[in-house]
Amino acid sequence: MTTTRLFILVKILVAIILIGIISAIILIIYLFKGNIKAKIPNYIKDEYGINTYEIKNRPVYVMEPKDGATNDLVIMYIHGGSYVADLEEEHWKTCSDIINQLGCKIILPDYPLTPEYNYVDTFNMMEPLYKAIIEKIEIKNFVVMGDSAGGGLALALVEKMGEENVAMPNQTILISPWLDVRLNNPKISEVEKNDPMLNKAALKLAGENYAGKDGINSYLVNPVDGPVDKLRNVSIFTGTYDILNPDVEVLKERAEQVGTKINVYETEKATHIWLLYKYKDNKNDPLVEEPYKQMIELLKNN
Repeated sequence: MTTTRLFILVKILVAIILIGIISAIILIIYLFKGNIKAKIPNYIKDEYGINTYEIKNRPVYVMEPKDGATNDLVIMYIHGGSYVADLEEEHWKTCSDIINQLGCKIILPDYPLTPEYNYVDTFNMMEPLYKAIIEKIEIKNFVVMGDSAGGGLALALVEKMGEENVAMPNQTILISPWLDVRLNNPKISEVEKNDPMLNKAALKLAGENYAGKDGINSYLVNPVDGPVDKLRNVSIFTGTYDILNPDVEVLKERAEQVGTKINVYETEKATHIWLLYKYKDNKNDPLVEEPYKQMIELLKNN
């Protein structure tokens, strides 16, 4: 066991009292998985066209209808998972549903995860990937999406591209984005009483490891602080029973101060990444159906 892993394990054990046994066990499982890489479910291989290539020794999956895309829309979908978890069933299911409805192509980067890696490693992969994609397609056909930590990464990446005067995606769509790993917003404590999924103490452990030694105040880790003047067509789907919700308002207010509009679709009593569970038994849940339709309409009208 490396010294870094031993140090993190001690922090997790200390945190058990604060975050509960289940959350701590989950963190320990991911801690000892090592250099995680996603596994493509068999049904995805059977029902969709899948191509794989590598950027900086990390896989990038390209998913489309079995007979090929029926339009020019290309979505880069950046998965969530607190920067410690890889592509899960809800991500594959959501992407398959989007493809079924739109016939488009989706690019899923299998980016480096903490604690093995930090944000520097992640951006060392994601920047060249982004630039390689926009060299091959018309920018008007390009959409960047992300959920949770992937939503934060998506926004930080787009902010950095704007800062470097690189062409911006036609749309950026974020689902329950994690915008600030420091979680210092005083409104979080109130929301946490109603949040059945996320725990502030557990998230902070993951966020600190993603930030590494010198990144805890970087906007690449906390895109709530990033340059917002060049953002365009950003839409955020968020629920009021999600502890990440308060930072969405902070971002929106910062953007408005420089004349940038961010479209926020807020659903009362919705929890973290609730839209990604549409395919399960809650298909008739009004908390899911309406905002999900809005998200699909944004993609259709791209």
